[in-house]
Amino acid sequence: MRIAVCDDEKTMRETVVALLDEYCIERKLDLDYVSFSDYETLAPQIDAFDCFILDYQMPGMDGLTFAKTVRDACGADKTIIFVTAYPEIVYDSFKVRTYRFLVKPIVKEQLFEALDSYLCADEAFKSLSVKTEGVTEIIRSDSIFFIEAVGRDCVISTDRGDVYCHKSISWFEKELAGFGFFRTHRSYLVNLKRITRFDYTGVELTNGRIVDLSSRKYKAFCQSYLEMK
Repeated sequence: MRIAVCDDEKTMRETVVALLDEYCIERKLDLDYVSFSDYETLAPQIDAFDCFILDYQMPGMDGLTFAKTVRDACGADKTIIFVTAYPEIVYDSFKVRTYRFLVKPIVKEQLFEALDSYLCADEAFKSLSVKTEGVTEIIRSDSIFFIEAVGRDCVISTDRGDVYCHKSISWFEKELAGFGFFRTHRSYLVNLKRITRFDYTGVELTNGRIVDLSSRKYKAFCQSYLEMK
């Protein structure tokens, strides 16, 4: 997960970054975060970030205008956390579907709770933390089509493309137990909610890909699929 921190006050930017450092140590995560002093510099890089921790009142472009830019470009895919010294503007933040609204001076426990909630905000899906090419990716289980074993590693097929990681398919099967996934074959773990059709030999996903279905697993697969429906 990549986080953008934007505040015109250097001290506040350093405070948030220091808290993010502490959060990563305590939660044993390897998040990627970059700080900015103005929205004009950050705006062209919206697609590069998953979460934005933003100062509401800034010189030049203000936080609300920037948040509208994020929503226009990416819809609800990005998470916005506002930090401000003016709590009375909380109602304006609702217009851009703000995830959290924190009041300055920022409190460690409140920021940590917001990040914890963001990483696991809905019991209907699970957030997976996987490292690929030295960067930690936070992947929502509901964005996954299927996971394929490639030797001892895996390729995760998601809405945003394929993600390669050094984890076994057995690890993913255990982590995603109870979230609508089924091991159709020794090499494939499939999101049951992403299936368009299937037969005795294979399963077709909503992205058009077809993966193998082991004949000995067919009955159990049908039962799991019906239960999910």
